[in-house]
Order: sequence, then C-alpha cells, then structure tokens
Amino acid sequence: RSPRARYAAACLALFALLVAFGVTLVRVLPEVVRNRHTIQTPAFLSLDLAAGTDVTRFPTSALAALVPWLAPFWMVGVWVFYLRQAGGWIAVRRLRRRGVCSAPADWRTELAELSARLRISRPVLLLESCLADVPLVLGHFRPVILVPVGLLAGLPAAQIEAILLHELAHIRRCDYLVNLVQRCIEGLLFYHPAAWWISRVIRAERENCCDDVAVALTGNAHEYASALVTLEENRWTGREPAMAATGGSLVNRI
Repeated sequence: RSPRARYAAACLALFALLVAFGVTLVRVLPEVVRNRHTIQTPAFLSLDLAAGTDVTRFPTSALAALVPWLAPFWMVGVWVFYLRQAGGWIAVRRLRRRGVCSAPADWRTELAELSARLRISRPVLLLESCLADVPLVLGHFRPVILVPVGLLAGLPAAQIEAILLHELAHIRRCDYLVNLVQRCIEGLLFYHPAAWWISRVIRAERENCCDDVAVALTGNAHEYASALVTLEENRWTGREPAMAATGGSLVNRI
C-alpha cells in the first residue's frame, strides 16, 4: 500500500533489466569479436547441417537470416530515441530563460520557509513563466520552479502552498536526476515492453510519493485535490523531461 515501496521496487526492477543487459553484453561480446568475420547463428536457431537437413523446410532459417539486422535496428532505435529526448531537453531548458520573471517577494520568502521544512539545502529559484502551462521543476543542482503567470494570484494561498510543496518534494527526492537516468535506460531498452511498463509505474508512483509529502505537510487532502483539478484545466503533456505537478494519472492521484 506504500507508494514509496512500489516506487523503490519499480526502480530496482528497471535497474535489474539494465544489469541483465550489461551482463549479456559482457558474456556475448568476446565470442562475437572472435568470430567477427563469420555470421553466427544463435544456438536456439542452429540446425544439424551435418546430417544433411534441408534448411529450407524450416522457418528457423528465415529467422536466422534476420539475426544480422537486429544490431543495426537496435542502434538506429537508440539514436532516434536519444535525439528525440535531446530535443525535449533543449525545449525545456529554454523555458528557464525565455518569458520568465521573478515571483513576488512574499512567495519567494514562503518558498524558502517550505524548503527549510523539507530540509532542502540547495537554493531554489521561483519564477513566473508565460510559456509554462503548469508548475514544474527544472534542473537538479540549481533547481528552478516555474509557475504560470497569474497562478500565484489566482489560486488560494493554501492551494499554492500545497503545489509548491509537491514541487519541492521532487527536488528533495532528486527526481529530476532520477528521471534523466530512467530515460537513458529507456533508450537502451526501447524494444522491451517490460521496460516501458516499469517506467510508467515509476512515473505514477513518483507523483504519488510527492502527493503524500504535500498532504502530510499541509494536512488538507481536499484542498490539494482541488488545486490539482484546477491545474488540469491547463495541462499540456509535451514536457516530459520536466517534473510537472500534473504528471501521472490525475484521477488515480485524487
């Protein structure tokens, strides 16, 4: 029943897939190097050619012909995935420099007090953005919280405090850095359905963990749920590299 336990289990599962990938590579690579001039057929596709078997009668011969194309296919897929992620990262970084202004002094002071409650030692910058649709966190070493222009004046103070606590929880848990590592693993294992399922679990439970922090510190789950509903009206999901307050399944979170 604990989101933290489910999150930890999903992270360990994704890391286990990466370890299995690396162990397989280390074990297979020396054999490939030794036989680099010969196309090798995996053992599960090998046929007893010495007995004069007609390989044309077996569908495994067609599968064996596809084996040399698997590595190039994987390499192209990894490059496409990483280039797409690089484009998203560049777009998110632009949000930090374009169309932003400093938040009111009262809310900057409030953010510093909330950071102290969460024992965050790094300074956190609070900016208003005319390009951001929802509150989100950028960066790990020099984190920035972006909020849409008008949000700080348009929502009740209790709801804004809960939203800021949610974003600060991402910073406290180093979720931005973990998300980057997660996407690197996704790129290597883009072909693996289990990797994508585990990643979805990680993202959902990550939001649940931050929701628990916000509710525990504010003590008002209904007020926080109302804030999430308000944010959902302006939601746009095109900035995955950022830690947005509307991530995951909003209905399940509420």
